[in-house]
Amino acid sequence: MVLMKKLFLILSVCVCAVVAQQAIAQQSSGEQSLGDVARANRAKKHASSSAIKLDDDTMPRSSTPSTSSEPATAKKTDDKSDDKNADADAAKKDAAAAQKQKTEDLKKQIDDEKKEIATLQRELDIAQREARLRAAAFYGDAGTMLRDQTKFAEDARKEQDEINGKKQALEAAQQKLSDLQEQARKAGLPSE
Repeated sequence: MVLMKKLFLILSVCVCAVVAQQAIAQQSSGEQSLGDVARANRAKKHASSSAIKLDDDTMPRSSTPSTSSEPATAKKTDDKSDDKNADADAAKKDAAAAQKQKTEDLKKQIDDEKKEIATLQRELDIAQREARLRAAAFYGDAGTMLRDQTKFAEDARKEQDEINGKKQALEAAQQKLSDLQEQARKAGLPSE
C-alpha cells in the first residue's frame, strides 16, 4: 500500500514535469524571446534618433551679406544677441575659473593646516616625553630630590605650562581644519 502511494506520487510528478516542459516549448516557439524584442526596440530607437534636427541653433550662419528683404535692424539685433551670448559665455568661464581657483586655495589651506597639526602634535609629544624623562631622572636619584626640590618644581611648572600652550594651539589648529573641511564640504569638494 505504501509502495503504491509512492509510485503514484512519482508518476504524477513526472507527468506534471512533462506537461510543464511541453507548455514552455510551445510558448517559446510561438513568441519572440525577450532579447529579440529588446533588440528590435533598440534598433527602432536608434533609427528615429539619427534624424538631423534643423533649427536656428544647428544651422550655420553665413558671413556673407544676404539679399533677403530682412530689415537691417533685425540683423543688428542678431549681432547684439550674439555679443550678449559671448559675454555670458565669458562670464561663465570667469566664474568657473574663479570657482576652480577658490577650490584649489581651499585644498591648499587644508593641506597646510594638516601639516601644521602634524608639527604641533610632534612638538607636544616631544615635550611630554622630555617631561616624563626629566621626572623619572629626578625621582630616580635621591640626592637630587633632596638638593633641588624647588628648582624641579619650578621647571616642572614651566614644562607643564609649555605643554598646555601646545595643547591649546593643537586644539585651535584642529578646529580651524574642521572649519576648512566644512567649507570644502559646502563648496562640493570631496572629503579628504
